[in-house]
Amino acid sequence: MAAREEAERANPQFLRGDFLLSPVFVLSLIALLVNDFLLKPYYPGVVSGLLSDVAGMVFFPVFAVALAEFAAALLPSRPKAKPSWFVVASLLTAVLFVVFKFTGVGEQVFITVSEPLRASVGALMGYEQRGLVADPWDLLALLMLPVPVWLGYRFRGSAA
Repeated sequence: MAAREEAERANPQFLRGDFLLSPVFVLSLIALLVNDFLLKPYYPGVVSGLLSDVAGMVFFPVFAVALAEFAAALLPSRPKAKPSWFVVASLLTAVLFVVFKFTGVGEQVFITVSEPLRASVGALMGYEQRGLVADPWDLLALLMLPVPVWLGYRFRGSAA
């Protein structure tokens, strides 16, 4: 077991969550933050709403895989993420996105779960965040789902 841990430290290919430093992920994080904290409150509209959805389709699956990969380090077998993890995270993100955006129950669950964070951030930033705004154009964001899958194959393709 010690040899395996040493190999992980010596070889950057084995760094958990290394895909979080990819330009694609970093750009999605920046787009999400700038859009949600600057564009939406001060320049609300279709573009700022869609930009948030597009960035989220890349950010959330990759972030979920990173959390799973870090949590997996606690298991005795210490598994690494595989490309299939990115596929599952992307599909789960898509399903949750559609349920939260386009169903009344999903919207209520989202608002209930996210309300404490939304209220505190809104108070800190000096504006009130609105609830979810669903629009058929939001479905265009689903076209970004291949991006996290591609990232998974790029960073974990050899781990299959």
